[in-house]
Amino acid sequence: MTECDQTDARLAARSEGALSATDAAALAAHLEVCDDCRLLAEGLDDGSAAAPVFPVVDASAYELGPVVGHGGMGRIRIARDRRIGRRVAMKELLFNTESLAARFVREARVAASLQHPNIVPIYEVGCWADGTPFYTMRMIEGRTLFKAIQDATSLEERMELLPSVIAAADAVAFAHANGIIHRDLTPANILLGDFGETIVIDWGLAKDLRVDLDRVAPEYQTGMTQQVLTAKGDVVGSPAYMPREQAAGEEIDARADVYALGAILYHLLAGRAPYQGRSSKAIIQKVRADAPTPLDKVALGAPRGLVAIVRKAMARDVGDRHSNAKELASELRRFQAALVVGAHRGPLTRWLG
Repeated sequence: MTECDQTDARLAARSEGALSATDAAALAAHLEVCDDCRLLAEGLDDGSAAAPVFPVVDASAYELGPVVGHGGMGRIRIARDRRIGRRVAMKELLFNTESLAARFVREARVAASLQHPNIVPIYEVGCWADGTPFYTMRMIEGRTLFKAIQDATSLEERMELLPSVIAAADAVAFAHANGIIHRDLTPANILLGDFGETIVIDWGLAKDLRVDLDRVAPEYQTGMTQQVLTAKGDVVGSPAYMPREQAAGEEIDARADVYALGAILYHLLAGRAPYQGRSSKAIIQKVRADAPTPLDKVALGAPRGLVAIVRKAMARDVGDRHSNAKELASELRRFQAALVVGAHRGPLTRWLG
């Protein structure tokens, strides 16, 4: 269990008045260095319970299974929809405060609005009797891209994962075309199914650049639902994969996602993230200060053409990057086609050509 996972449990214990002195000290220390958990704690501290936004669903409609994952504001469990006999993944809000519920509702709406083969489909959104929101989605059997990279034993094995990154870029390109940026793309947020699926998940920090209240019926709107829930100066996302402007709390656009996709490719080629550190704060400081170690220094033997694509995607100057994920995906697909042609040549020429 990571320190962030332990923080979820400690925050729950604190809200119930059952936090020990030792855990209180550990919680305080972690909130000093982790921006994501601090934002979560601040949301809990607003003290106001959220009123139901979605229709209330009878608990008998679902058979609840084990919890298989959790993050800053929600947990994911396996469930079975008794009404149609379908296994689903269910995401529930951990702490039902107004600010966190608004962010959770936005995540559900963003994900549900993006109907693409590489974006997880949403089946149902609702609230339990106590007002806690949840949504169900397709159950994907498999592993994350992070785990797949971790399990690979060579550069050649990691290169076999390139089509999955291209598929993820296609999904993000679709989101960009619909005015939405993800803002938290990492190898852990890309699922690889057992039957060849590639699915981009966790749209909890997504930002809709074309907010339109007319998309949502008035009875399902709340005062906070359509607000931008992070102010200028706040840093949200996974530091090791975010660009300098995001780490500085500046306004970002689709090119922040392009950088993150480039950082994922960096991880694929190097076998490690572009930046490493003991805490989120330490990594953010590194991101702000300088570019990561050049890829050709840490991924010896990586294809020069792909290294060049990554270098452009991760450019420190926003204007030097691909303009959006579609442009990046197109360049990656051209590289992949050339690689297939090159497979008919000798191994050395294939990699270095």
